[in-house]
Amino acid sequence: MLLNRLAAPSAAALAALAALAATPAAAQVQVTLRPLTPPEAFFVADLMPGSAGVRPDLIGITLVATDPTTGAAVRGSAAGQAGPTISLEVIVARESPSPAQIFTGRTGNFVFDQPVRHLTLRDLASRGRDVSITDFDVVDGALDGPGGRSGRLPAGTYLFRVIVHGVGGGVIDDDELRIGFTAPSRVELLSPGGPADLAPPEVLGPTPRFLWSADAEVPGARYRIRVVKVDGASAVEALQSGFPAWDATLAGTSAFYPASAQALRLEPGATYAWQVTRELRTTGGTEPVESPIYWFRVGGAGARQAGGTLDLRFAALLRALGLTELNGFSPVGATMDDGRVLSLEKLEELLQAIAAGEIAVLSVRVR
Repeated sequence: MLLNRLAAPSAAALAALAALAATPAAAQVQVTLRPLTPPEAFFVADLMPGSAGVRPDLIGITLVATDPTTGAAVRGSAAGQAGPTISLEVIVARESPSPAQIFTGRTGNFVFDQPVRHLTLRDLASRGRDVSITDFDVVDGALDGPGGRSGRLPAGTYLFRVIVHGVGGGVIDDDELRIGFTAPSRVELLSPGGPADLAPPEVLGPTPRFLWSADAEVPGARYRIRVVKVDGASAVEALQSGFPAWDATLAGTSAFYPASAQALRLEPGATYAWQVTRELRTTGGTEPVESPIYWFRVGGAGARQAGGTLDLRFAALLRALGLTELNGFSPVGATMDDGRVLSLEKLEELLQAIAAGEIAVLSVRVR
């Protein structure tokens, strides 16, 4: 009789076992990262908890509920079940040029009770949300280098990793994303002229070529150039308050002074100051990176006078091309193969471009 009672479970026990077997397992959570914006510079403060009003949507974070048995995404509601309790961990590390841990942060526990949830780094850096970072650490010394003291991540390749933890701390899923930041920090002027704390060098011609460089170049970089006449003031004061003879935003790192209505004509004997500002795209908006200030004095009476800058450039070009038989000749104009006539100013621009290597000379004929 005892054996029979042990071998025959009660109806209540069978019902309980059936109910247990019918209860589906809790859904798991899968995480995927994707880039959202391509800034040139990123600040470690963009990761810290605080006001997210100006913080970037740098990285998108997608959480998807998956079936624990098949791994497929769960569609629709989970039949009234409460979702799993999870937390998110964010890790940022520099991979190159020198590996370094930068930031770690973790949210509090929250219930994931929907099939899909889309988040961003801005959401995690906000306060008062279920996904807000509540505990974080910035590694001391990790931001040394150009821009590091301001909290801007130095140029390099960075690894962003998000880990999904269960309520017990175990890892459920993780994903990572690599982003490169150029983080330019300076613009250097090359020519014409020289530093504003020295006497202004003389520049010949009404359309000098302006050259500058930056410590990091990326496609689409924009530069603002301002050229201002110095009238009884310092170069710095002129750029701060003077009316610009030329003010333009350019995509390259060189430009000829316009011989057109785009700019005021440079006056022979006058002194001009100039500066270039790099428009750096950061996660908080556009940040100016200013070059030092150069200045120069326009010499002579311009290219139209005999023996002026056009003659000098023509003679230099002849020497470079080895056409010594034309020494002593002065150009009076130019005609293109298609019959177009170039003015003296356009001819000078052409000679400057050839001398700078921007236009290649394939052959030369003297007639």
